[in-house]
Amino acid sequence: MKVLLINPPYEGNINTWTPESTNRAIGAQPPIGIAYLAAMLEKEKIKVSILDANALGLGTAGIKEAIRKANPDIVGITAMTLISINAVAVAKISKEVSKAVTVVGGPHITLFPRETLESNAVDYAMDGEAEYTFLEFVKAMKNGEPVDKIEGMVYRKDGKVHVNKIAIVDDLDSLPFPAVHLLPLDHYSLANAKNPFGSIVTSRGCPFKCKFCIRGPIDNRVRFRDPKNVVDEIEFLIKDFKVREINIRNDTVTVKKSHIYGICEEIIRRNLKIRWQGPTRVDCIDREMLLLMKKAGCHTVRYGIESGNDSVLERMGKGTSLKQIRDAVRWTKEAGIEIMAYFMVGYIDETEKEIMDTIKFAKEINPDGAIFSIGTPLPNTELFYKAVERGIIEESYWRDFVTGRRYDRAPYLVKDAEQWAKKALWSFYFRPSYIVKRLKKIDSWDAFRKHAIGAYSFLRFKMNKQEPLTN
Repeated sequence: MKVLLINPPYEGNINTWTPESTNRAIGAQPPIGIAYLAAMLEKEKIKVSILDANALGLGTAGIKEAIRKANPDIVGITAMTLISINAVAVAKISKEVSKAVTVVGGPHITLFPRETLESNAVDYAMDGEAEYTFLEFVKAMKNGEPVDKIEGMVYRKDGKVHVNKIAIVDDLDSLPFPAVHLLPLDHYSLANAKNPFGSIVTSRGCPFKCKFCIRGPIDNRVRFRDPKNVVDEIEFLIKDFKVREINIRNDTVTVKKSHIYGICEEIIRRNLKIRWQGPTRVDCIDREMLLLMKKAGCHTVRYGIESGNDSVLERMGKGTSLKQIRDAVRWTKEAGIEIMAYFMVGYIDETEKEIMDTIKFAKEINPDGAIFSIGTPLPNTELFYKAVERGIIEESYWRDFVTGRRYDRAPYLVKDAEQWAKKALWSFYFRPSYIVKRLKKIDSWDAFRKHAIGAYSFLRFKMNKQEPLTN
C-alpha cells in the first residue's frame, strides 16, 4: 500500500484577505497537517510520500508527472475553502493518471462535507483532525474493509453522502512529530525568519469569537501539548535539521499563561539557542511574560490588532481596546521583541473616518511590520450572515464557489476597499522614518534580499486574480 499526500497550489485564491504581492513576500509555509498524517503512517510502516505542489510551484503538468511517478494506491489531498477548487482539480488529475483512491481532508471539509463529494473525482473526505482517521482509513483500504464506522469519515452509501461524527484529537502528545523529512525544506521561506526554519504547533483550538473568523466545532476545544513535548520537537528540529528558527503556527501561543511559561522555562533550562516567533493577542500577554519570552529566544510576536477604532473593534467581536493595544505594544518594545501587526480595512459598515483611524493608529504604534487585509465575508462567520442580511452577498455564494458553479470574488463590504488597502500599505511602509528604521536592522545579505523582495511586492500591489488550477 503506497500513499501520496498532496498540498495543492495556492494559485487562484481570489478570496484571500491579503494581496497577492504580500502573500508572495511572506513566502511558502510547510503543510504541517499532512506532515502529521505522514508521521502516523510511517509509525505503522506504511509507505508514504508528500508532494507539496504549492512550495514546488507545480501546475497541472508537474502534478500529473509526480503522481505517475509515485504510482500511489491512495492520494490524500488537503483542502482549504478559499482554494478548495484546486484540491478537487488535483483529485481529477489523479483519476486521469492513476487508479488511486482519492480522499480530501482539511478545514474545508468541516464547512462543506457533502459539497466536497459532489465531485466524482473525490471518493472520500475526512471531517476534523484526521491523524487517527486517516490511519484507520488506510488500513481499511488495505484490508478491503468498510469505512462507515470510522470517526470523521465522509462517504457515499446507497446513493447518499454520509457524514460521521467529527474527529478531534484530545491528546496532542500522543501524536508523533510531523514527518518534515518528507517535505522540500529548501523551498520554504518566511520574510523575517532565518533559514532554515521549522514550523510547529503548541496547541489547537481557539476560545475567542471574532465575528470575521471561520470557526467550527474543533475551534471550541482548546487543547495543549505538554511544554516538554513541544521543546522536544524544537530540539529535534535543531539537531536533525539544523534549524535556526521556529515559527509557531497555532492561533494564540500565549492563550494559557502557564503553558507559554512552561515552554519558555524548558527552552531556557535546556540552554537551547534558538530564535522563535508566534501569534498572540494583546489581551493574552503582560510585561513579565514578554520578558520571559525574550529570554527564551522570542524575537517577534504577531498581533491581530485589526482596527484603530474602538467601535469597529466592538463590531468585530474582537474583545480588545485601543488602550490594551497601546499597552501591549509598549511592553513588547520594552522587552526588545519586534512586532508584526495585522490590520483589516473595509469591515462591514466601516466609514472612511474609521478606516483612516486604523491607518493613523498603525503609524502611531509603529510596529516593525504591518499587513493590511480587506474585510471578507467568509463562510460560517457572523460577518457572512450579516452581509447576507444586508444583501451584500448571496447566501448561496460559498456553496456555488466551492462546487465550481461560480468563480467570482466575494463582494467587498465597503466601497473602494482595494484602494483603501493600497493607501494603508503605502502610507505605512513608505514613511522616511520607517525606511530608515528598517535599513538600520539589515545585518546580512539574506535580510537585505528579503527586505528588497518585500518592498518590490508592495510597489507591485495586486489583489489575487489568477485562475484556479484546472485539469
